Amino acid sequence: MKPKNINVSKPSHSLRGSGLLIAASLLSTGSIAHAATESSGLYLDFFGGFSGLSNGDLIQSGATSKGNYDGGTVVGMAIGKHLNKDWDLEAEWFYRSNEISSVTGGPFNGASEGDFASTNLMFNALYNFYANDKIRLYCGLGVGLMQEVDIDMTIGGVEQEFSENWVPAAQLILGAAYPINQSFSATAEVRYHYASSPDLEASNGGSRVKADYSGYSALLGLRYSF
Repeated sequence: MKPKNINVSKPSHSLRGSGLLIAASLLSTGSIAHAATESSGLYLDFFGGFSGLSNGDLIQSGATSKGNYDGGTVVGMAIGKHLNKDWDLEAEWFYRSNEISSVTGGPFNGASEGDFASTNLMFNALYNFYANDKIRLYCGLGVGLMQEVDIDMTIGGVEQEFSENWVPAAQLILGAAYPINQSFSATAEVRYHYASSPDLEASNGGSRVKADYSGYSALLGLRYSF
């Protein structure tokens, strides 16, 4: 007895078309998700380094002292967004502090054992002016506020403190980024920070002090790109 012929039909064109459509949809969805991940452009930056504070005036009730400051430190972090190949925007917070080296003349003559410090909230626009597969060079401008700026010093054994909140500030930035891998980059920057002469309030209720506050910093950082 001969076996009956079994008719195995080929998949219909409509079924094959549907399968191709589903596969194409999955590939498209994956590509879009991958592209979205690659193009998110967000990054975190952690940095620290040397703070140099320019010598400046300390003026109280019309009398002027000259403040001289030692080298100090800066530590901070930023969150940024790559807008395109040329421009980045970022918001950052950092703390900088410099010890008093000496104060001469005027009402604070002979002051010692103190520091001049600030916490800063800045918004930076960075322009990438050169890039290849090994390095990216950028420059930028930042504007923002010193959340707090204060100077502490000891005069004749008595500690005095002067401070103010939300003082306008600006900075210039020149930097380089070196890619370590797809996610991490090492950064190096030099900056100039300027806040004019903030008017500081005495903690003991005495006369206010106008203190020059500007300086530079040299920073190293580690950047993580999402």
